[in-house]
Amino acid sequence: MPAALPAQMTVRECAEAVIAAQRRHGAGPAALLAAVGRPIAALLERDDLREQGIPRQGNNVAWSQYLYFDGDLSFLLFEVPEGGSVPPHDHGVWELFAVYRGRMRHTVYRRTDDGAVAGYAKLAATDDRVMRAGESAIVAPPADIHGFRALDGDAMGLTVVSGKYKPDRHYYDPDKDSYVVKRTANLR
Repeated sequence: MPAALPAQMTVRECAEAVIAAQRRHGAGPAALLAAVGRPIAALLERDDLREQGIPRQGNNVAWSQYLYFDGDLSFLLFEVPEGGSVPPHDHGVWELFAVYRGRMRHTVYRRTDDGAVAGYAKLAATDDRVMRAGESAIVAPPADIHGFRALDGDAMGLTVVSGKYKPDRHYYDPDKDSYVVKRTANLR
């Protein structure tokens, strides 16, 4: 029987649950998501997450902040304006993506080509759905590419990342079977 969750999950308690799950299950997406699903959902029930963090420069969104950072694990809260989107991209590490407020269309992909031709990439969607507040997904190899679009004006998401994003990220255009490489500030 899983341990009882606190009445109101703190960010630290949720981070501790993710760290414990990662120790038990590694980065295996299905086992990790099953192990952290309840604590993440409990954290997402809080109404005050926006007031909990500190500002963070985002790569793809106008507003984001750290809720937790320990040098390896980070929890990031971000806002996407209605109709705003983040194109399919990779991270080089596993990421849990969750919806805090509103709805987002979230698509996870895997590459089906061999990567031999620079700028060319054939993607296949492995998970394409509208996610609502409280729902989460894990993006991890071999399906480690994802993109999303806000469907509501108050759409906010939460990402949990273990490790550093790779500095040279691929941004994909699935309709054109192509990608470009963009250098990031190696932000977490």
